[in-house]
Amino acid sequence: LKDGVTVQAQAFRLAEFGACVQSISNLSHLAAAMDRSQTDPIEAIRNDLERTFADMPMVAPRKPQIFRILQEYATDNPDIGYTQGMNYVAATMVLKYPDREDLARRRFSEVMLQFSGFWSDGFPLLKFGVQLFERLAEQHLSSLWNHFLSCGVEPLSYLPNGWLSLFGKWLPLPAVIQAMDLVLESGVRGVLAVTLALFQIQQTKMKSAQAMENVLELINQDMRTSPVDGELLVKCARIWLPVVDEAFQGLCGKAE
Repeated sequence: LKDGVTVQAQAFRLAEFGACVQSISNLSHLAAAMDRSQTDPIEAIRNDLERTFADMPMVAPRKPQIFRILQEYATDNPDIGYTQGMNYVAATMVLKYPDREDLARRRFSEVMLQFSGFWSDGFPLLKFGVQLFERLAEQHLSSLWNHFLSCGVEPLSYLPNGWLSLFGKWLPLPAVIQAMDLVLESGVRGVLAVTLALFQIQQTKMKSAQAMENVLELINQDMRTSPVDGELLVKCARIWLPVVDEAFQGLCGKAE
């Protein structure tokens, strides 16, 4: 039994080491994918709009509005410009306020101001959020967290996909629209609360995926086309908020 425990512990440490290496690799790949120096933002916006909620017919006639909002932001904010994920945020705002382009533009600008650290150089808000997510998931969703580790799946394999699109790549569009108010109201705390609520709701499916590629395919591709009750998701996220706040305060206090 002792040898069995030792082998299990060694395997777990190897999985953690592999996850660490994967984390560094994923961050490097993310930085390369978001390199703005060689990219024409207008061309990038046009290309990305072709696949933004492509399965939702209601989005197609709104693409000119979405394009104008993204183009204006990229022009007015050259330090951030345009990166993948913003297209989903702009589309969500246009669909949330279909007859008020001025309001959709204002809400999009508010998101960009509040979450600029998701897209700006060095990804400071993303790194902070990942650190907090790891602490919360390990403590409160330990079974799912350990399953991810055993499959060699670490947060930078999936969190950027969901967070940089503010859930546009994870959720059906109606659920994204319903979650957006909480996200705007609570900032990164809201992003964490929605993420934890979503993973809690989907954890049975996630734990049934038995290999890294299957887990990532479920999170980054299949989940967006699966039925999700947006109202239930937001209610669960609000229950998570005090838990997130406690961890948030603990992490900030430790940093001080």
